[in-house]
Amino acid sequence: MSSQLLVTAIGEDKPGIVARITEVLFSHGANLEESRMAILGGEFAAIMLVTGQAGKMDAMLDGLAQLEREGISVSTKKTSPITSELYKDHACCEIFLRGADHEGIVHRVSSKLRDMKVNIQSMHTEVVGAPETGTPLFCMDALVQVPPSTTLDSLQKELDEISSSESVDIEMQTHSRETHKSKAVSKK
Repeated sequence: MSSQLLVTAIGEDKPGIVARITEVLFSHGANLEESRMAILGGEFAAIMLVTGQAGKMDAMLDGLAQLEREGISVSTKKTSPITSELYKDHACCEIFLRGADHEGIVHRVSSKLRDMKVNIQSMHTEVVGAPETGTPLFCMDALVQVPPSTTLDSLQKELDEISSSESVDIEMQTHSRETHKSKAVSKK
């Protein structure tokens, strides 16, 4: 029987961190199914969904714990897949936000999404230099699931209000269920 494990690893950025973590996973017969990895500040951070045989999980957890001696902090949590029925009636949308960087943008958007019962599936944020001026430009891309109780028009209206009050540009694109399903299938 297989088990799923969420693995988070953080260490000072240097070549070989991914190779070392995946060496431990591979040596215990585990499969890395999904991951997000990036350098944030001076640290390398990874979050990974790992599948392995239930009988080998304890040994793998011990192997991952040994990485602490190499300066790689690892935390783990058992998890299980979400049922495909959970979001079957939801609309899948992407939200793109661009604007001058300032405090509170993510909080403002995420709080409004929470209040409208919209679930954030993934979010990527970064600050980049604006093309012409080089001034800090905040960018946020999010994939969200909008419940049937929230209309897309009402969500767009709320995002427009945030756009105006925060002086940022926000665009929302709706995807068909087929597009979303194909994205979900291609991840695995």
